[in-house]
Amino acid sequence: MSKVLILMAERTGTGHKSAANAIERNLVARGCTVKQLNCFPLMGKIGVKMENCYIPLTTKHPLIWKMAHGAQQMFPGFVHNMVYSRLKKTLLKEIQEFQPDVIVSVHCMITKAVSKLLRKNNLKIPFFINVIDLVNPPKVWRDKRADMSFLPTEVVRQQYLRLGFKPEQLLVSGFPIREDIVIPNEPKKVTEKVRILMVNPSINLKKNLGFVRELVHIDNVEIKFVCGRDEHLFQALMEEKRRNPLLSKVEIFGFVKNMPELLNWAQILLTKAGPNMLLEGTRSGTAVVVTGHIPGQEAHNYEYITRNKCGARCENPKKIRTLVQNWIDNELLQEYLANTLQAGGNNGTQIIADYIFDICQKTVL
Repeated sequence: MSKVLILMAERTGTGHKSAANAIERNLVARGCTVKQLNCFPLMGKIGVKMENCYIPLTTKHPLIWKMAHGAQQMFPGFVHNMVYSRLKKTLLKEIQEFQPDVIVSVHCMITKAVSKLLRKNNLKIPFFINVIDLVNPPKVWRDKRADMSFLPTEVVRQQYLRLGFKPEQLLVSGFPIREDIVIPNEPKKVTEKVRILMVNPSINLKKNLGFVRELVHIDNVEIKFVCGRDEHLFQALMEEKRRNPLLSKVEIFGFVKNMPELLNWAQILLTKAGPNMLLEGTRSGTAVVVTGHIPGQEAHNYEYITRNKCGARCENPKKIRTLVQNWIDNELLQEYLANTLQAGGNNGTQIIADYIFDICQKTVL
């Protein structure tokens, strides 16, 4: 039985974990044994602190996070060396105990440290990297010693080729998102009441409230707002709903387990530029408004939506009502709904799992 080790993180955004889960499900269905390994605790106390501070920094102190991300871009070698020095003993022990046939990293910081570890210990285990940033991935993703880099878009592949990567090291796979997202056979139709799904649209609480306050003024809209695990946002929205009668048309949710159902219901998705949510939106045939981003790492992801003409970017709550109303009045919404079916990039799970499984079979033989 083939064994696959997936290196990931639990609390540095949903994209890494979602990608790891999607790949695991597909491989397990093929009979593989899969182990997901959170590498940050393996780095000791500093690794735990790094993981735990991600959400507070990106949501409450975005300028500090932007500076930290910029430092990673300027000194990627320092980041990789630091990670290697912290991981070289603990990760090696995990690899020796699990004996994987293939190792896959879905986290940007766990790249060169792994290939260096394998090389230093003369371990001939195929090592793959699953890049999950859609347009301009941070430099720490890059590792020319990896056997394969799975890339989300052709735009990223062209960047890697210009940087000297060999074509045989690159596979445009798309993003590995959950396969239970319903793919429509034909474009969704604009109905009398336009259905809007908001999934934590901004890292800024005031902006989130601003988007809701503006959208409720549009006639004939239904709105569902998913806060995820942001309890502070949930409570703020509930208080706003008690004060503002217009918010009676808004359903507010915390953490949900029926995202495929909600996406199937929606015609417009408002969300920040996390790659997982953007591609779940287009896979479900939903037009997307990119309403925010984490500074640095997500800054260019909105281009996936605008290049594929599946929606627009609007990070200013004061402009969101005009934008959505224009979509409705000028039949742009129907055009964007149709374009989602040709957007691509959201079928990565199958392509990545096919490749890994094939390599596993060759390794076992």
